[in-house]
Amino acid sequence: LFQKILERITPDERVTLVKSVSTRLVNASLNLHGTRSVQKIVEVCAIDEEENEEEEEEERKRAEEEAAKQDDDSDKSKKKKKKKDTAAKILTDALKPAAARLCIDSHGNHAIQRILLKLPYQYTQFIFDAVAASVEDVARHRHGCCVIQRCLDSRHSAARTHLVTRIVEKSFELMQDAYGNYVVQYVLDVCGDDEVHAICESVIGKVCLLAIQKFSSNVMEKCLERCTDRVREEYLNELNDSDRIRELMMDPFGNYVVQRALSVSTHAQAIRLVETMKPHLSSQNGGGIRNTAGGRRILGKICRRFPNFVLEGESFEDYDLNQVLNRGNYGQGRGQHYGKFNNYGGGHG
Repeated sequence: LFQKILERITPDERVTLVKSVSTRLVNASLNLHGTRSVQKIVEVCAIDEEENEEEEEEERKRAEEEAAKQDDDSDKSKKKKKKKDTAAKILTDALKPAAARLCIDSHGNHAIQRILLKLPYQYTQFIFDAVAASVEDVARHRHGCCVIQRCLDSRHSAARTHLVTRIVEKSFELMQDAYGNYVVQYVLDVCGDDEVHAICESVIGKVCLLAIQKFSSNVMEKCLERCTDRVREEYLNELNDSDRIRELMMDPFGNYVVQRALSVSTHAQAIRLVETMKPHLSSQNGGGIRNTAGGRRILGKICRRFPNFVLEGESFEDYDLNQVLNRGNYGQGRGQHYGKFNNYGGGHG
């Protein structure tokens, strides 16, 4: 009934109605049914704002025409009419004190996302400010990480820049979190070179530590793709350690980082990496790693990049590439990418 009334009444009547329920809008947003009513308010507010902008533009043009005709009354024409409260302003002022709480609520986050999607920037800034102030708590939450992604989808602004800066500051902690890692990956995908470079720089010296963790290993793969040549060289210097590379090759998450490193490295870098891995793949050393799922995938990746690759003490006939690729399920990724959870914020399957 409330939603029907909102649709049928005039903009001025909507202002009166929203003002009368303003003290209850936070609790309504936290409710399964109430959040739908709040989202409806946002939708009609968006329509009213478009109409208000058109009316203001027409009034501005009329004022300019009158000022041109009556130069002696120019001072009067310059006087601005005091802006009256709109339903959108009343709504956002009511939700502002509880913005961070709404971002991580199973119902409230939908109201926040609808505001980000529908209302002009001046009505959404309070969300950016609240999220930036509590970025660790919001980004680590199932629903909060989705809200932050919607914030990052918005147009460039000072508030958005501040939020990205806060995410970059906390990126090392966030990339190790079940939901925070999706936020860091999203920054790497949609933000500018400066922010991307800052995140990539922050993990130098920690590549192997992050590569063997379920969530941060996804971020490390993304960093390998997006980083500068100089930073990638630093990463590969860390990987080119015999003991470290053995641990990564055997690790269920680290082996994907090794595969990604093989894909994005230059020819010289890839050869150096393969040389480091060779002793651990050789059958003379028991060949234990090459018999693991990760080892087979890595060997398949090497054979793809270097078709004439042969380990010491073996001949080319010892390799059946199709068998290597099939046994290693080559090409079947681990399916752990933030994109699957843009709307739900779920963890790895």
